[in-house]
Amino acid sequence: MGASKPNGGTSWRDPTYLGTDNGQRILVCAFSIIATVVLVLAPGTAAAYAFGIPFIFFIPGYVVVRMFFWKGSSPETKFTLSLGLSILVVIFLGIVLVTTPIGLNSDTTRASLIVFSLGGVAVETLWLRADRQVKSTEDKKEVPKEPVKIDKVVAAMLATALVVSGVSLGLIVTAEYPSRTYFAVTGTDGMVITNPTYEVGTNLTVVVEMKNGEDGPRNFTLVTYGPYVTGSGVQNFSKVLDRNEGWDVLVTFNFTAAGNSRLNFDLYIQDDEKPPILYGNLHIWISVTEPEL
Repeated sequence: MGASKPNGGTSWRDPTYLGTDNGQRILVCAFSIIATVVLVLAPGTAAAYAFGIPFIFFIPGYVVVRMFFWKGSSPETKFTLSLGLSILVVIFLGIVLVTTPIGLNSDTTRASLIVFSLGGVAVETLWLRADRQVKSTEDKKEVPKEPVKIDKVVAAMLATALVVSGVSLGLIVTAEYPSRTYFAVTGTDGMVITNPTYEVGTNLTVVVEMKNGEDGPRNFTLVTYGPYVTGSGVQNFSKVLDRNEGWDVLVTFNFTAAGNSRLNFDLYIQDDEKPPILYGNLHIWISVTEPEL
């Protein structure tokens, strides 16, 4: 992050090449690509944390610093600004994803970070170059700037940025994102069931609508049961639903005896080889009466 060296005459095999502008551009692009691959192929691992933390809390801000704050800034200032601006960039990208049809999830988050990082490098290379000369409005000559030395203010900014980065990472890691899974029971016409009374020997057919809002494929099992119905009264339906896939099941109850009955609909969701989890219960109270003579 030190002062950029002239690009001309420096071979990529030279160890000092990474200190040049082109070397740093290549380093940012290579790290962004590698970090994205690691996050996709090995999420939750130590490697994902090792690459993910700088990818979130340093690279986006570093790209912005190279575009707008590079000339005349000390290494300490560049580092501090990179941390602080990265947090602002991540917040901005999150707002964009949430407020657009793209949506905010792990895939779109990774995609937005690498697009911003590589796009920022492209903009800095072709337009807002870090090595561009700063002109004054009077004589159009380069205005030299004294390197900013680290002081108490910069140290405080650095400490604050590190604390905020750590807290933000903890919130991201420990956050439990809401599930968009749902299921509902309606009549065959798609309306709420309002008739609470049925005669012995009649049937009631309902539609159970389900949607997988989890973060991957899940096995959905619907169990329905209730007294005063044909057979044991228990019916099972099972299907593997892909992410965001819906499933409508027709369930028919034949009432065989008079009495008050609670028709139950239990939904179990299973993730791969893990034990199924009871997601929820829906029920309908009805009254079964003898036929009128």
